[in-house]
Amino acid sequence: MIFIVNFKTVANNLQKHYKDAESVAIFSNNGKLLYSTKNWSIKSDIRSLLSSWASGSAQSVTVNSIRYSIVQMEPERFIATNRHKKGHLIGATTPDGENYMIAHVRAKAKGWFHLAYPAVARAAAMLTKGSKSEFIKTEIDFSKDTKTETVRETSSEQYTTYTYPSTIPTIDPTLKAEVEMFLEWVKNPDGLGGYISYYLQTNNSYYLSKLAEIYQELYRIFYP
Repeated sequence: MIFIVNFKTVANNLQKHYKDAESVAIFSNNGKLLYSTKNWSIKSDIRSLLSSWASGSAQSVTVNSIRYSIVQMEPERFIATNRHKKGHLIGATTPDGENYMIAHVRAKAKGWFHLAYPAVARAAAMLTKGSKSEFIKTEIDFSKDTKTETVRETSSEQYTTYTYPSTIPTIDPTLKAEVEMFLEWVKNPDGLGGYISYYLQTNNSYYLSKLAEIYQELYRIFYP
């Protein structure tokens, strides 16, 4: 029996589950485009994207004329973001490594850094024969008796419970994601350091004065 994947159905299911995925594309490991949503034209960018992904050291990629700075890049995972608020790029491989799925996530997506990749990875797993992957519903319960916060992830394959003491201060995941993005941008040679070096070399008085103000503010935060 021949296993045939309905790429459009899988992509549509991803977008229904994770509504911040504006565009989705599926392509093979040899660079052949298998499916793309109508509002995304990335056929000419696939080989360059695959090459950058495989290198493990690329700093940025350009897809559909948008340049993304790479935040995380592993054989099975790809996360990048546009520094000018044009969205994020999330990629995952199928378990057998034969195909890839990429999604463009809207710029204002809340908690995208933590939520987007798991959704794309589960969708990518649906592209393989015999897959039982399905989108997982996350529930958060607050128990007054045990004074704990319990997060349950359920599917036909797993039931995972994480329990955290309620005495630990909770941090807005969106805020934490933004700070993590900022840290990655600071560490990225093509990020903050590159911008500062450029404006130092060009003697741009406006940007240098703004950078000096930011430096003083950061100094006051950490050395009150």
